[in-house]
Amino acid sequence: MGRTKPKRSPEQVAEEQAIRRQHAANPVRQRPAGALDQRSFTAILELVAQFKSAREKQGMTLAEVAGRMGIDAPALSRLETGKMLNPTFATLLKWAEALGQKLDLELSAES
Repeated sequence: MGRTKPKRSPEQVAEEQAIRRQHAANPVRQRPAGALDQRSFTAILELVAQFKSAREKQGMTLAEVAGRMGIDAPALSRLETGKMLNPTFATLLKWAEALGQKLDLELSAES
């Protein structure tokens, strides 16, 4: 079945067109405040890959690890697949603990 667009009033159409014109004249060119830089983003992806690898090496299922963490398996799956890339530090610590691992974190100067 085809989906139909909801009817919009002339005011709504005019407002949308004004926003489109404003964006075309002044597009966003900077990373949003609070966004991770490429290096930090890559570091999170690599850490998530290590967690997944550790789980698989131990032969544990998503459900087993999620149960140990106190979350549901779909939530852990979203973490492992990168669909949720903003885990809290507490979540990362629980994840490591659920795998019988220790998560080390250190602060160092950028090079």
